[in-house]
Amino acid sequence: MTRSEQLVQLAGRDIELDCADYQGLQRLMQGLYEQLLVRNSAQIESINQQIMVLVEFIRARAERRRKILSAFGLSPSVPGAMEKLLMHCPIPNRNTYLQRWSELEKLIQLTKSLNERNGKLLAMHNDILNQILGGNAAAQVYSPRYY
Repeated sequence: MTRSEQLVQLAGRDIELDCADYQGLQRLMQGLYEQLLVRNSAQIESINQQIMVLVEFIRARAERRRKILSAFGLSPSVPGAMEKLLMHCPIPNRNTYLQRWSELEKLIQLTKSLNERNGKLLAMHNDILNQILGGNAAAQVYSPRYY
């Protein structure tokens, strides 16, 4: 297998890992929403830590894909660049990776929607706390703890 083929295969495997991690991220975001509703600070913090781990894995793989795209002379910001890259894959994997790429795009959109929903609920909580506590005291309630 040539170096180019190895890079394309790596990008394809990363897409598959991203699909799995985005599904996990969605489960965590749903759990976070439920904990935000009941204002369970300990669980909120625990879930946020798990989310940060997944986001870091996803970020690292996205960065690697950007580098792979650049190695092939493709710009990550150009629509269709990933599809062009995946066309360098052998046929059996090509179709699988193209389908997974399409699935990943949908998973990302759904995850963004869940994140926005959680953000709106958190903002609503913050507004209520500001009204009740009057200003700066409320800001510390949802601040991350640094140990």
